[in-house]
Amino acid sequence: MTRKRRHLGAVMFMTACLVWAPPLMAAEFPEQAITIINPQAPGGAHDAQGRAFAAIAEKHFGKPLIVVNKPGANSMIGSIAAAEAAPDGYTLLLGSSMTTTVVEWDVINGRKPPVTRDNYVSIGSFTLIPTVVSVPAKSPWNSIADLVRDAKAKPGHYAFCSGGMLSSSHLGAELFARAYGLKFRHVPFKGGGPCLSSLVGGHADFTTQFTITTIPLAQGNKVRILATQSDRRVKAIPDVPTFKELGATGAEMYMWVGLVAPKKTPAAVVEKLRELTARAAKDPAFSDTIEKLGGEVQFMDGNELGTFWEKESAEMTKLLTVLHKEGVKID
Repeated sequence: MTRKRRHLGAVMFMTACLVWAPPLMAAEFPEQAITIINPQAPGGAHDAQGRAFAAIAEKHFGKPLIVVNKPGANSMIGSIAAAEAAPDGYTLLLGSSMTTTVVEWDVINGRKPPVTRDNYVSIGSFTLIPTVVSVPAKSPWNSIADLVRDAKAKPGHYAFCSGGMLSSSHLGAELFARAYGLKFRHVPFKGGGPCLSSLVGGHADFTTQFTITTIPLAQGNKVRILATQSDRRVKAIPDVPTFKELGATGAEMYMWVGLVAPKKTPAAVVEKLRELTARAAKDPAFSDTIEKLGGEVQFMDGNELGTFWEKESAEMTKLLTVLHKEGVKID
């Protein structure tokens, strides 16, 4: 064989290897542990859902899924870290509605967001969880009517805590206030966990945290749930009414939680991640875990999540624009 033919053969072999590399890589993925960055503090709704998913998903992924908390800057610290991670499928973001609101608020205020939806590719979401209005166990309020009565008598006197500026728990309280024409003081924390700890200690008058973190506290008689911000009653707390049942409109608030990957992650790896995420989300063990926590599994695949995310951004922009015009101080 001449030197020219040997060279041509080597080139053809290398080309063949490159052509077949993506499928082989996808077939073997994952070969190591996967890190899921949670941009919220430990103990909140994000954390509970992310860790519940990771625990169940390990048997489907065949490798550990490690949840790492990187809270701060309204979830932007963790979101940026995930966007700037190597796009190899081994670092993902525990995305949620929080990712949407922070970005849209920056846009409304004429600022360029550090990251947007365009920095990620959607893998899939596994839950859609509503918020509930809860008060300390020793609160004198036993119903929404009690809270509304006193809040109208003392505008701006009572305070609610949230998981942070622009968090779903913050916006849930804003929707509640507007549904009844109320004024409250806002005490933001770096996550739902610290906020609920403050509520249990009686340092906040109420909060609109999520079912998945609030119901266990209610079952332990540490907080009292007055109403749900869902369109129907929650299975785990069937005796708690919805705002719609109480005559208030436009007070519903949900949060989706799922996985997104850095934008340039190879298509073959994205598809494998989507496949494995779907298997884990549809695992009965995951549904059982989430339902016991007061949540509900509502899976959306990558394409569905992308469409939902875009629609949610439009809806959040409307609400945030109203808040901005009203002079609400968010940052």
